[in-house]
Amino acid sequence: MRYAFMDEEAKKEIRRSILKAIAIPGFQVSFASREMPIARGWGTGGLQITLSIIDESDTLKVIDQGCDGSVNAVNIRNFITEVTDAKTTTHTHNATLIQSRHRIPETPLDEHQILVLQVPEPEVLSNVEADNTKQKIMHANEDYAKLWVLLYEDTAQFGDSRIGNRYPVIVNHRYAMDPSPIPKYDTPKLHHNKALILLGAGREKKIYAVPPYTHVDPLKFEDRDFTVESFENIACERCGAHNVFFDKVYQDDGKTRFFCNDTAFCDENLERVKHGH
Repeated sequence: MRYAFMDEEAKKEIRRSILKAIAIPGFQVSFASREMPIARGWGTGGLQITLSIIDESDTLKVIDQGCDGSVNAVNIRNFITEVTDAKTTTHTHNATLIQSRHRIPETPLDEHQILVLQVPEPEVLSNVEADNTKQKIMHANEDYAKLWVLLYEDTAQFGDSRIGNRYPVIVNHRYAMDPSPIPKYDTPKLHHNKALILLGAGREKKIYAVPPYTHVDPLKFEDRDFTVESFENIACERCGAHNVFFDKVYQDDGKTRFFCNDTAFCDENLERVKHGH
C-alpha cells in the first residue's frame, strides 16, 4: 500500500499547490482533486491536504464542529492512521497537524502546528455573483463592491450583518476569502495566528492558505465594530469555562444548558479544575 493512500505524484502536485497558496495568501489555487474513500462534501479537500503533508513524525488531531468523537472525525482519524504511521491525540497542544470541520480550536495554536480546514464552498463571492468567470475578474480587479453592498443592506436593515458563519475576510490587505463555515466567534483567530492554516475544497478543486502571522480583517465598515456571538455571563456547566464558544442544549422543561463546543478544551479544563489549577 502507498504511504498515506495517495500516490507520490498526486501528493507532489498538491504540495506545489499548497506552496503557491502560501505564497499568495487568500488566493484560491486549483488542484487535481482525487477520488477519496469518502463522499465529496465530507472533507475530501482537507483529507487530501492532510495525506499530502503528513509523515511519521506527526501527531494528528481530527475534530468535527469542535468534537473529537463525532462520526466524521472518528472515521477520518481511523482512515488516516490506517494508511500512515502518525500518532493521534485529542489534546490540541500535543498535535502537530489538526484537521478540522467548522471550528478553530479554543486552545491557541503555535508555530509548530498546521491547521487544515475542510471547506464545502471556497468562493466568497458565490452569494453575490453566480458566474465563475465574473468571480475571477472581480478577484483580479480587487472588486468586492457587491460584498460591501450586501454588508450595507444587512447593517441598514438589521443593525449588523446576518452572516453567522463563513464571514468574509480580507487576507493580507488583498484577497477576500471564505474562511470555511467557522462561526463568527472564530473569525478573529485567523488574524496573526501563529500556525499555518490550509483550506481545502475537494469538490470545488481549490486550495488556499493563511500563512502564520498574516493580517486578516473581517469585512466591516470603519465606523462599526466587528461583533461575534455573545456568551456574556455564561459558564460551561461541565467545566465552568467562560469566554469560549458554547453549544446550547435545550431540555424538556424549557431550560437551556451551555457546554463548551470544543470537547478537548472542556476535558482539559475540567482536569485543571479538579486539580485546583
